[in-house]
Amino acid sequence: MNHIPRVALLIALVAACQDRSVAPTADRPSYSTMASVACPSSPTFTVSDEAGLRAALAAASPGAVIAIRGMIGIGADVFVTMPNVTLTCAASGAGLFALSPSLDALIVVDLGGSGVVVDGLVLDASAVSVDGEAYFAGDFFGPGLPVPGVRFTHNTVTCSPGACIFLAGTSGAVVSNNTFTSPGSVTGVHVQLGVEDLDSVRIEGNTVVATAPSTDFRFGGIRLVGARHAVVRDNIVTGPWANALSLASLSMSIVTENHLNGAAIYGIGLTRNPFLTAFVLNSTFRSNVVTGAASGGVFARKACGNVFVGNNLQGNGSNIGLIFPDTSGANTVVGNPSVIVDNGAYDCNGDGVNDPNIITGAGAVMHGVNVGPAVSEAIVSSNRLQ
Repeated sequence: MNHIPRVALLIALVAACQDRSVAPTADRPSYSTMASVACPSSPTFTVSDEAGLRAALAAASPGAVIAIRGMIGIGADVFVTMPNVTLTCAASGAGLFALSPSLDALIVVDLGGSGVVVDGLVLDASAVSVDGEAYFAGDFFGPGLPVPGVRFTHNTVTCSPGACIFLAGTSGAVVSNNTFTSPGSVTGVHVQLGVEDLDSVRIEGNTVVATAPSTDFRFGGIRLVGARHAVVRDNIVTGPWANALSLASLSMSIVTENHLNGAAIYGIGLTRNPFLTAFVLNSTFRSNVVTGAASGGVFARKACGNVFVGNNLQGNGSNIGLIFPDTSGANTVVGNPSVIVDNGAYDCNGDGVNDPNIITGAGAVMHGVNVGPAVSEAIVSSNRLQ
């Protein structure tokens, strides 16, 4: 996996500007069954084949709306480099599917594509290889320069063996109200920093389902790394993802009202990659429900100054709700009746004094318990995923 940086051939746009399939149209309204999303009644372009889609993108100016009619097979990555373009449906059930495993992504929102919206589409990446995903947003060929403000909403995605979607360097991104189904991907909804930390990312109202085990202990159904002021809210993550939520290098963020069931390791895993140096700091984990996670509800490595309040962490492996390893401290836990393993007293502020975790309203609290690694923590080599 090597989008960032990536050595790849640029995909030339197909020039078909005279094709009537991309002429501006004013179709009658059509309504999608996906979260009751209305397809636009007057898109700038309506397209029904790959050549028409590429021509519409070549002709689009900022603010253009490109509506897809039917399912279009894609033989090469579709690049979007114009800001504030919308890709959406002309009628319910429209979208893209991969014709070749050589694709990196069905849709690539590259540099210049700030504010691009992908809404109301069916994206089938099942034929894409382990190096790809249904959707990518970020600096595709470079070091991770910003592509801010993208929106991925109300889509139905069949994930590739690699990932469902992958965003990098996308401050202000919104990923909401989508349905993702994975046959056992390396990672799911994967959002990470580029050359700078992310700011104000929102991942809300998604359903993320694994029908087979995922393949990297660091990642999960939703993976967010390198962000501040992020919101992860009201998502449903089910099935044998390594971790339902895998979060790292966060600060001042909110993780709330998520329903997480059946993770192969942890429901919420913080800093699952032990080689990451940044901590999860000053964030709030509130009213999440975690059940059926094999090794415990929450694993909080490299975590300082966070608040865990009102979470339902019962029904996980050995009835363990929360695990604080030795690299955690100054966290506050309120109202969790399950078992807590607290080995944390890290010096979070560097004053030479250890900062213990503060735990109230809990069930049994155990100290000095070595739970051991849930799985081997050998790192799988990757040039792009964090």
